[in-house]
Amino acid sequence: MEEPRRGRRMRDVCIVVALLLAMGSAGWAADCASVQQYKMQSVLEYSGKTQFRNKAETVFTAKKQLLSDGKARYVVSADDAVSSQKELSFVIDQKTQHLSGVDKDLVLMEKVTNQCLRSLARVTESNVGTTWKQAFDLSSVGNSLPGELKFTLTAIPLETESYGKLIAVRALSEPFFVKTGGRAVQCRINCAYVFDSDFEDIFLSASVFRGATNANGYGERLKHTVTTWKVDAAGQPASFSELGKDKDFEKLVSKLGLTSSLTVVKAAPLPQWARTEGVRAAQVANLCAAVSCEGALNPVATIYLPVASTVGLQSMSKSVTASALVVAGGAEGQGSAGGAGGGGDGPFSFLGWNWPTAAWGTGLGFGIAGVSGAWDDTDTKTVISTVTPE
Repeated sequence: MEEPRRGRRMRDVCIVVALLLAMGSAGWAADCASVQQYKMQSVLEYSGKTQFRNKAETVFTAKKQLLSDGKARYVVSADDAVSSQKELSFVIDQKTQHLSGVDKDLVLMEKVTNQCLRSLARVTESNVGTTWKQAFDLSSVGNSLPGELKFTLTAIPLETESYGKLIAVRALSEPFFVKTGGRAVQCRINCAYVFDSDFEDIFLSASVFRGATNANGYGERLKHTVTTWKVDAAGQPASFSELGKDKDFEKLVSKLGLTSSLTVVKAAPLPQWARTEGVRAAQVANLCAAVSCEGALNPVATIYLPVASTVGLQSMSKSVTASALVVAGGAEGQGSAGGAGGGGDGPFSFLGWNWPTAAWGTGLGFGIAGVSGAWDDTDTKTVISTVTPE
């Protein structure tokens, strides 16, 4: 009798296995998830006859889950969410790189992303040590966006004891124009990303968008600066002090155009053009620059989509809730947000950049005229005030 029982048990096991296999790989794929945490600091500034400044800071979690049809779902949420459980989610087809399923407020970002894929050049190890060009045709997108965005990209290798081989990629855009009220705003974006050797993880990134116009008869400047860097499960940022010893990396990021923060003298809401066309241009430019650096959507989409959501809310001077992925300042012109904002806690503090004042001890001078790829710093030096900067 023992043998027949064993046979039945073996048969039952085989049946269970067969049933699981028949159900397809969806059940197994659900367990194939990866989780990354990032800290993000975003500052939106405007100067003209009045000034506006809003800073947002948060730690957010990006979860990647493989699906059964060759796609991957990404879910991005703020760790400090206390009331609303709203999450930012989207799906990327890993074969076609097509993006879908984003929040309704980011439909334009989805459309632009998929348009970029038409001409996106893949970035591989063969690009390391070289400089190349990338162009995106956005003429079919509309919405007062530039017809084309062009970037010059440079990639360099990095050697670290803590993280092994890394790759830094920098994108410098050519000047481009967006329309506002029948007139033009000249814009530019520069950014840099540090990836692992397989381009699967982002260790840190920084981008600077600038827009300038005299459309209203006087000089106006809009600037959006955003940095992100990887943190551990306790929310502590990874140490990048080793990168501060790499002169090639120092030279690479010196051309981003990071500058000292604006001093607010006469606070006011953003003017209409900055709140609409200006912020939209910053969102789209961040998206295109990030995609060009990786040559794919994974993992940069987990950075630029939260950035797009954040800066859109910052432009309205809203007290942004955790459900929107940030905790931001609600005071018009002088927003300040969650957690410590200064004290050299930024991802480039090892180079002397003390967030948000960008006080450089290297002598490279972010944003000063003569530094290739950077704009002049008139938007942060023309405002004189006795008000103590935050």
